[in-house]
Amino acid sequence: MKSYEDALGRDPVSDDALSGLMNAYLLQKQTDKAIAAANAQIAKTPASSAFYDLLGTVLFNNKHDLGAAEAALRKSCELDKNNTDALVKLGQVLAAKSSPDEAIGLYHQYLQEHPDVGFYVLSGELYEGKRDWNNAKQMYQKALDLTPDHPVAASHLASVLVESGGNLETALSLAQTARRAMPDFAPAADTLGRVYYQKGLYKPAIEAFQDALKLGGDDAAVHFHLALAYQKTGQPGLVRQHLEQVLKIDPNFGSAGEVKRLLAQLQ
Repeated sequence: MKSYEDALGRDPVSDDALSGLMNAYLLQKQTDKAIAAANAQIAKTPASSAFYDLLGTVLFNNKHDLGAAEAALRKSCELDKNNTDALVKLGQVLAAKSSPDEAIGLYHQYLQEHPDVGFYVLSGELYEGKRDWNNAKQMYQKALDLTPDHPVAASHLASVLVESGGNLETALSLAQTARRAMPDFAPAADTLGRVYYQKGLYKPAIEAFQDALKLGGDDAAVHFHLALAYQKTGQPGLVRQHLEQVLKIDPNFGSAGEVKRLLAQLQ
C-alpha cells in the first residue's frame, strides 16, 4: 500500500496505482477504505473517467450499493464516452436494478456508432433474460456476422434456438463450434447437451451434461437437464439422484415444481 500511495503521490492520475491500492484494501476486506481511497483521488483529479470506473466497480461488486455504483459509472461514461469497461458495468448495474430495457438502450446507443461483438452478445444476454427470443437471436446473429466463429455468440444462439423451437441442425452446428472452441467452458457443454436432447440423442446428451458438471461444478440447471436425459434412457435411480440434487443446490430453482412432480412420479 505504501508503494501504491507513493506512486499516486508522484502521478496523481495513475489508475494503475489507484487500482493497486484499492485491491490491497479489498484483499484485507477493508472495502470502506478502498472506497475512501477512490474518493480521495477523485477529489484531486475529478476529470478521471478511470477513477470513477474503479469506484463504481467496488460499489457494485463489494458494497452492492447499486444507486451509488450507477452514479459513479454514469460519471465515468460522461467523462469518456469510449470507456467501454464503465459502459459494460453500467449496463450490468442497470440490469441488477431490474432495468434491462435501460441497459439494452445503453448498449444499443453505443452500437449505433461502434459495431462490436461484445456489446451484441451483452445485448443478446439481456434479451434472453427477458425471454425475448427474436431480439436475442438478432443480436447473436449480428455478432456472428462480424465474427463468424465467435464461440460465445454461437453457444448463446444455439441455446436460444433450443428454447424457441428453432432449427436444431443449425443449433447443433453452432453448439459444436462453441464446444470445440471452449472445451473448458461448462455452459458450452450444457448447451450442446440440450441440443442433443432435443434431437433425441440421449447418450451424447448425457455425456455432454456430465462434462458440464465436471467443468463447472454443481449446477442445478445441469443436474435437471441430466435427470431428464436419464429419464429418457430408463434409469430412475439416476433420475432421482439428480432431481434431489437440484433441490439441494437451489430450493427455489425455476423449475422446482416440475422437479417435485417428477420426484413424486418415482415414488
